[in-house]
Amino acid sequence: MRLRDYARHDAVGLAELVHKGEVSPLEIIEAALAAVDCINPEVNAAFLIDAERALDAAREVDNSAPLAGVPFLIKDVNVFVAEWTTTFASRFFREAQPKGDSEIVKRWRKAGLIFLGRSNTPEFAEDAVTETTWRGITYNPWDKRVTVGGSSGGAAAAVASGMMPVAHGTDVGGSIRIPAACCGLFGLKPTRGLNPLGPHYAELGAGLNSDHVISRSVRDSAALLDVTAGPELAGRYMVRKSVPSYLAVLKEPVERLRIACVTRAPGGVTVDAEILAAVDEGAKQLEALGHHVESHGFPSLLDEDIGSSSLWMMDVAGEVTQRAKEIGRGPVRNELEAASWAILQKVRRMTALELAETRQRAHEATVAMAQHFADFDMILTPSLATLPPALGVIDGRSANFEYEAWIKAGLSFAPFSEIFNVTGQPAASLPLSHAKNGLPIGIQLVARQGQDHLLLTLSAQLEAANGWLDRHPPIWVGAIQS
Repeated sequence: MRLRDYARHDAVGLAELVHKGEVSPLEIIEAALAAVDCINPEVNAAFLIDAERALDAAREVDNSAPLAGVPFLIKDVNVFVAEWTTTFASRFFREAQPKGDSEIVKRWRKAGLIFLGRSNTPEFAEDAVTETTWRGITYNPWDKRVTVGGSSGGAAAAVASGMMPVAHGTDVGGSIRIPAACCGLFGLKPTRGLNPLGPHYAELGAGLNSDHVISRSVRDSAALLDVTAGPELAGRYMVRKSVPSYLAVLKEPVERLRIACVTRAPGGVTVDAEILAAVDEGAKQLEALGHHVESHGFPSLLDEDIGSSSLWMMDVAGEVTQRAKEIGRGPVRNELEAASWAILQKVRRMTALELAETRQRAHEATVAMAQHFADFDMILTPSLATLPPALGVIDGRSANFEYEAWIKAGLSFAPFSEIFNVTGQPAASLPLSHAKNGLPIGIQLVARQGQDHLLLTLSAQLEAANGWLDRHPPIWVGAIQS
């Protein structure tokens, strides 16, 4: 399979070729490995490529499976794969032993995905950029001087560059949507609990986290949700699909929706003029599709710090503590990044009562948001407040690290995402525009809990009207002559 042909197909398209007998899974995986050889040295999206296992899996996969032969990268946090260690991108876990497959991994296998390896991520997925000391910087295929975003930066670089049609991402505060916006991709964070987290975890980030994928096309996101969504044995969240098939519903018409357009960030963070213009253009596209768009704002409660970041920071401390028990010692200085040490100190100072109060504030914010937007079907916001900043601007690891400056830089960059982890609503970044310097600009659409199908269908409408699938970065597999 030629690299140009490989790059122009999304995951659904590649699987359709297999189903029709026009190409074999082995041919697809051989092309994917060739793409990795050409592109990964440029972007450092993947740190592990298990070529032999991938080729063996391609020979054995059921060609009738929904996503038969589709290559896939799995992020190095949250989920466990029987063949590989999960290190959380931390040197403290470099000798950890593999565990049995997470439930979502079992569902990916059954769907016919071929696991090529692990994608790069900041330590414990705790940063809005992917610039790690251990595994190095992941570079943005649009411009290597700016961030790829985080924490699913490796996944985004792999998909944007055409190495992979789709890749695993996690989102506890924007970690799917931020890199999707930085890299001109579609990134959906599903409704809380729709995708499984077990059996190794009951929940992550006190319910803030959702695992899913980053993709180029909306239909790939829908197809992946079809094969992963739904309750698991002993799961804390028993959330069921809202439709029999998210992929099938994309073909159905969308009723006229009431959409709240919110451009003022929580806390009054300044939003770049080019991003505001992109949101305005997105609103006009939605109106042209027959929807009603109305200017609105967040409830005033969001101008206060509800402390939700403490909820996912507890997981960082929990993982480190558990690992220390396993090996009989705590981490030494060079085994954790500066941000991780600061997070450990913060969590260790936190009392159980303070944690309970933070969870209560998160609940109150969720109620306030539901009441505030009760008259709307959807919310439209910027995905980010700024264009992707230069490498090193958001500093979670250097000798100059300062906790407060790091938190402020992250919030100034991405103030619109974490609130929807708090509320558990499905939220997606859509690559509707580009800045004057050529960098992508994403807009965010948010639906009510359980309305993932409506969010996907509206996104598909915008994709068809916008034509973003035809836009590619300078570093792209499809430009390679083969």
